[in-house]
Amino acid sequence: MARKTGTIRPSILKAIALAASLCAGPAAWAAEPGITSDTIRIGMFGPLTGPVSIYGYPINDGSIAVYKQVNDAGGINGRKIEIVQEDDACDPTKARAAVKKLVSGDNVFIVHGGSCSAATFATRDSFIDEQVPFMVMAATLDKITAPLNHYIFATVPTGTVDGESMIRFVQSMPNVKRVAIVHHTDEWANAKLDAIRKALSAGGGMTQVADEVLDRNASDATAQVLKLKDAKADVVIFVTYPGESAVFLRDAHKYGLEGPFVGTNSVMDLLDLAQRAGGLDVIRNVYVGAFLNGPIGSEAMQPYAALVHKYFPDDKIQSLPFYGMSGAYAVVEALRRAGPDLTREKFIAALETLRDLPAGPSYCHVTITPTNHQGCPAQQIWTVRDGNILPLGEKWPGGPLR
Repeated sequence: MARKTGTIRPSILKAIALAASLCAGPAAWAAEPGITSDTIRIGMFGPLTGPVSIYGYPINDGSIAVYKQVNDAGGINGRKIEIVQEDDACDPTKARAAVKKLVSGDNVFIVHGGSCSAATFATRDSFIDEQVPFMVMAATLDKITAPLNHYIFATVPTGTVDGESMIRFVQSMPNVKRVAIVHHTDEWANAKLDAIRKALSAGGGMTQVADEVLDRNASDATAQVLKLKDAKADVVIFVTYPGESAVFLRDAHKYGLEGPFVGTNSVMDLLDLAQRAGGLDVIRNVYVGAFLNGPIGSEAMQPYAALVHKYFPDDKIQSLPFYGMSGAYAVVEALRRAGPDLTREKFIAALETLRDLPAGPSYCHVTITPTNHQGCPAQQIWTVRDGNILPLGEKWPGGPLR
């Protein structure tokens, strides 16, 4: 039977017109992925499984604690945050797959994630191609955020910032003329080394007297230590991951290489480094970069440690949960500023208005502009005194070297 046709009644036309006006007006956000009238969906990815999974959930959990606190306070402009996590196992191929699922399968509004530098860099083009805002969680490789891109932001110091911080501290140390370096040979190390070598080549009275490679997963650093000892350096810079740093410092102590030693922010958990290396005496002359406002257990960190404990009571209170918190605070503030009629472009525009924003447990405040998406280009230096981590600021605090 043929369907009957006829004139639509005026009352029906009015109803259709009303529905159309609602869709075109306040509900314009409905066209944005990851947004409903009462939710904002944020994606995360990181090494939840695999050999470096120790960094996965703890890092993500710190940021999730910030988002949970926001939800408990009523949300943002009437919406609660939903978190969707995917595993990248610190593998570039798996990272790309994780981001594809978050963007195309889970339809997230933005992504705040990425702890492993190489895996995170592998996802860069995905965010650009899909036009999805991305806040880097903890990865530090410079080329993730450089060159500047409209969709990519970070609030953790890059490798270059870490290297500049280290060499600036070395330059401020008294009577340092001869500098030696021991390092890995991957992209993570190279970004830091480029900044260090650039400063050394510029003169200023310091000369590099040794350059030693320590392989990843090395269990012995005797050869490197003996060569550095022969070089008679005034200071040794080590650009190595925590495990290899412990091996190097253990063997330096064993063979009488006394330092001082200046290391990267990868080993800012100095008490953990001491435990790995064989005791506090092994690290008595070690100084390392740190992008946190204070060591674990300090008054400056207490509110953020309490926040992690509230939402993740089984998590160990260590430095890892605080890595991505600065990004979470930046995301929350930008969501607030973007207003209830939320779109990705409004969110990006709001991020680019952040100026001197307190970044929770981070040393610096966040400033993001249309021409600078690297929000925290500063860190300080820590050492250990009497069994406690002591923040020193950005330069040598005065007095002779130990």
